[in-house]
Amino acid sequence: MAAKKKRLTQREKAERAAMKKQLQAEGVLPPDKPRLNRKKFARETWAEWEEFLKSDPIRAEVSLLRAVEFIAGPELPAVTPEQVGVYKALKLAVEYNKFLRKLEAEGRSKYTIGELADEVVLPIWKL
Repeated sequence: MAAKKKRLTQREKAERAAMKKQLQAEGVLPPDKPRLNRKKFARETWAEWEEFLKSDPIRAEVSLLRAVEFIAGPELPAVTPEQVGVYKALKLAVEYNKFLRKLEAEGRSKYTIGELADEVVLPIWKL
C-alpha cells in the first residue's frame, strides 16, 4: 500500500508559490487564466446562438449536432462533468421525442407544463 503523502507546510507552500511566480516571469510557465464569468458567458453565448438560429436555421442545427459530437462521443476514456451536461441534453431530446410520440398515439397535440416536467425534465434533472 502506498504511504500517505504528508501535507505541505506554510513555508513549503510559500516557496512553491514564489517559484511559480518566478517561472511565470521568466516565461517558462504560462500566466494564470482569469476565472470565467459563467453568467456573462451564458448570456452572450445564448444571444449569439439565437442570432445564428434566426439567420440560418438549417446550418445552425447542423452546427449544433457537430458541436455535440466534438464534446461527447460513443467511446470515451473518462467522462467529465461538462460531457455529462451534454449527455443530459441529448437524453432530454430523446425523452421529449418519446413524450411527443406518446401524445400522438393518444390523439393529443397539447400538454401541460406539469406533464412535461414530470415525464421528461425532472427524471433527467435528478440523474
